[in-house]
Amino acid sequence: MISKNSKKLVAGGSWANYPPEQSPAKACDGDTSTKYLHFGTCSEGRYDITCGLDTGFYLELKPGASLVTGLQICTAEDFPERDPLTVSLEGSNQSGSNLTFGWSWTLIYNGPSGLQTDPGRRTCGIMQLTNNSIQYKSYRFLVSRKRGSLNGVQYSELQLFGY
Repeated sequence: MISKNSKKLVAGGSWANYPPEQSPAKACDGDTSTKYLHFGTCSEGRYDITCGLDTGFYLELKPGASLVTGLQICTAEDFPERDPLTVSLEGSNQSGSNLTFGWSWTLIYNGPSGLQTDPGRRTCGIMQLTNNSIQYKSYRFLVSRKRGSLNGVQYSELQLFGY
């Protein structure tokens, strides 16, 4: 959740957060044929509008601090019900274990994902612009609403734009 502490992700079977082959790294690999799938507090077999919500990931930028002025999300290959519809992006200049704490994050964007109209599978939605003028070295992306009642949230890519 926005400004809340992060929980450690667990890869694995039906009671894990995500399947090992569909990890957060897949959302930043430049390949719309892969995806990140997260069940949140639900198991693989549970279908609910809350499954996968308040999930996402954070990343530390290798080149250092950058100014992010927009984001774009791309859909996965199946199940449009799992598409994120409302998302947030937070920035931080903390690093390491400090990134697990909610106090280390500043809200940059909270709003539509750009996927309100389903663009189709393995397709990027409309770029969403942020009102951000601060460079951060770490970013946290979270999903707070999805299209339908399925067992998780999924997307093939999260693209950050800026300089």
